[in-house]
Amino acid sequence: MPTYPYVIINAFTRTSFGGNPAVIIALPPSSFSQPQTFSEETMAKVSLAFAQPMSIFLSPSPDDPTLLDVRFHTGTFEPFICGHAMLAAVKALCTNALPSLGQSGAETKLRTKAGKIISACCIIESGSEEEKYEIALPATPVVTIPDVEMERITSVISEAAGRNVQVEYAAKGEGEMDNYLMIVVGPDENVGDMKLDINVLRKTSYSVNIITNVTPDADQVFVSRMFAPVAGIPEDPVCGSAHTLLVPYWATRLGKKNQEEMYVRQVSPRGGDLWVTWDQDEGLVKLKGHAKAFAKGDFTI
Repeated sequence: MPTYPYVIINAFTRTSFGGNPAVIIALPPSSFSQPQTFSEETMAKVSLAFAQPMSIFLSPSPDDPTLLDVRFHTGTFEPFICGHAMLAAVKALCTNALPSLGQSGAETKLRTKAGKIISACCIIESGSEEEKYEIALPATPVVTIPDVEMERITSVISEAAGRNVQVEYAAKGEGEMDNYLMIVVGPDENVGDMKLDINVLRKTSYSVNIITNVTPDADQVFVSRMFAPVAGIPEDPVCGSAHTLLVPYWATRLGKKNQEEMYVRQVSPRGGDLWVTWDQDEGLVKLKGHAKAFAKGDFTI
């Protein structure tokens, strides 16, 4: 019976009980080009067994030794991309936590099922001995939703909160991210304290619902939370892909310079810290943060 090594790493945190956990599983080379080796059905079953927010499966590419092919699974849903899982995987690779995959060098390149190549790296900043990890994701343009739709979304959010919520603006992502809805609430709204009925949130008709606003904290630029009940995720503790909408929006609205770094927080119960930049020249959002190893072992199927 085959045995596979794994690690569980919390992304965007220094702590064992913060950030967003991901299971990182090392597979043999060419596992995805030979589906009988490790099928999508098996990935779903393994993900359900681990019962973590996301599982990421890594396999050395059969056609390019510089690439690792990746797949993501929640057990019930296979997203095309997952930022926090990739950042957690970079921690595993940089620290040689999965020796069968080798230790990452200066740059790691991860190739998704759709063929998108994501660059990532480990960073030790000047004056600090702490490692941070960075991934570069394609920025997501947003489209303002029509006024009628804005009224409907405001009504749904207010119903979910059990009170009138001040919604200032709402937009959806473009292209493959058109199921992402970004909702900007007023500065008087405490996003971290909002208690929302997840079943009501399903009425937005979007798979991913991001709630955000600016913060009076001088060190933090904006805060956010992400809910995806339709995808089986009541609340995602820290969502990397959501920031591909958030970062360009807030950078533009607040007049930030090209590639100016911002410290932001996702204020879910577990919470997460991110240092983010928008590279307008390359069309990339760079997400940087800590990661904390939580568990490791092997499983047999």
